[in-house]
Amino acid sequence: MLLYIVRNYKIMKQNVLISKMPHFGLDIIRIVCGAIIFSYGLEIFNSEQLAGYTEWLTDVGMPLPKVMAYIGKFAEISCGLLLTIGLFTRYASIPLVITMFVVNFVMLDGKIRTEPFYLLLLFACFLFIGSGKISVDYLLKQHSKN
Repeated sequence: MLLYIVRNYKIMKQNVLISKMPHFGLDIIRIVCGAIIFSYGLEIFNSEQLAGYTEWLTDVGMPLPKVMAYIGKFAEISCGLLLTIGLFTRYASIPLVITMFVVNFVMLDGKIRTEPFYLLLLFACFLFIGSGKISVDYLLKQHSKN
């Protein structure tokens, strides 16, 4: 019986140590997703692509399609940058979730096998999880503790 307890204690101790190790996978996914959405936001500087988005928004019946195109692209570029560096990650995820929701469920008729839907899910995860250890948020949190 004592041997059983000692063996389980060692296994439990190993699991606790493993769970305290930093997991950088989500940080890498956050950085890559931020860079991807930032690159989409750079389309704001391409007048032909922006005109195409404005026409698309007009076709689906969005009010103020040109303004909405600029708002969406501005959200992608600014929040994508914030997400990439990990600054205000949860707050930056909110406009991105809204933008991807509109793109997926208004402009693409709710198709779930699309890149905007997958980005929507990832941005929702960052909204709930936060930024991780490779981020400005984490550095600010550590600095405020000292």
